[in-house]
Amino acid sequence: MTKYIIVGQGLAGTLLAFQMHKHKIPFKIIVDPTQKSASEVAAGLINPLVFKRLTKTWMADALFPKMYETYAEIENLLSTKFIEQKEMIKPLTEQDLPMWQKRIEQGKMNHYIKRINKNLKLEGFKPIEHYGALTQTGSCNLNLMIQGMRNFLRQQNYLIKDHLKIEDVTFENNHVYWKNHAAEKIIFCRGYQDAKNALFPEGSFYLTKGELIEIEAKALCEDYILNKNLFVLPTGNHRFKVGATYQWDNINAETSEEGKSELLTKLDKLIDTDYTVLNHWAGVRPTVKDRRPILGIHPQNSSLAIFNGLGTKGVMLAPYFSEQMLKLLEDPHAETDNEVILDRFF
Repeated sequence: MTKYIIVGQGLAGTLLAFQMHKHKIPFKIIVDPTQKSASEVAAGLINPLVFKRLTKTWMADALFPKMYETYAEIENLLSTKFIEQKEMIKPLTEQDLPMWQKRIEQGKMNHYIKRINKNLKLEGFKPIEHYGALTQTGSCNLNLMIQGMRNFLRQQNYLIKDHLKIEDVTFENNHVYWKNHAAEKIIFCRGYQDAKNALFPEGSFYLTKGELIEIEAKALCEDYILNKNLFVLPTGNHRFKVGATYQWDNINAETSEEGKSELLTKLDKLIDTDYTVLNHWAGVRPTVKDRRPILGIHPQNSSLAIFNGLGTKGVMLAPYFSEQMLKLLEDPHAETDNEVILDRFF
């Protein structure tokens, strides 16, 4: 008997497992070795702004301190560095400038917009006439963190490698049972797979397919992240992740020539140096219809819970909301934002 069983070890499951370990709460986590989560192929971009209307990302002022604090704790636990802060450059059009200047004058984004300037020439990039420079930006090497945590979870005897079938899960007397395991609660963190989880309401997810590529470019500047219609993210040794596409139909985790072509067309508008495509990945983002995470205990089954729907902003959302999820598990009456609570789909 354990207190909790977590199902899935993408970003949501990893962060929730970390919170339980940190607070010395007994748990097991089931990892299906045949499934690869979207988190493991994602770029892990950290960006506090929504460029379309130049607003702060939802809850940015609360999310960012918790994000950096939590990832630093995990880095310390694993003796591995997977967070890199790097200034982001956003090329601007003449039409963009008034809005950016207005935001600076309002003083509400000074934590994130470092400066507006012009005539930037970066090695390997086409000249940038006007640009905004962002701070508190960077990336999280999600694959490194998730694999590092998987090794740690295995060493601590938290990990169960197996494929869980929903029909094998039973509930009785405020407990959950699966094979020879029993717990007070089971928490599903399986990313897009939970869109078809029969234990939860249908129609809450609105899945998105994304593709990205990795290139090698010897003469491309590695000092900044560039973001214009796609991101060019330096990862070291003249390598860059370039992405990402968004597709709302034909949802699968397979790469496509159409996705690759879209990325290369956009990339060629930004850079003027030779490069080689090294890798091409695809994944399915567990996005939700209202673009908010899903967390909470099932209103009709106190032994059943979900933590999911982190979507495109998952790197920023996961630390804060994994802490909120644990509070809910420990106290179902704990105060939680109505925008994220599972009950909104009932």
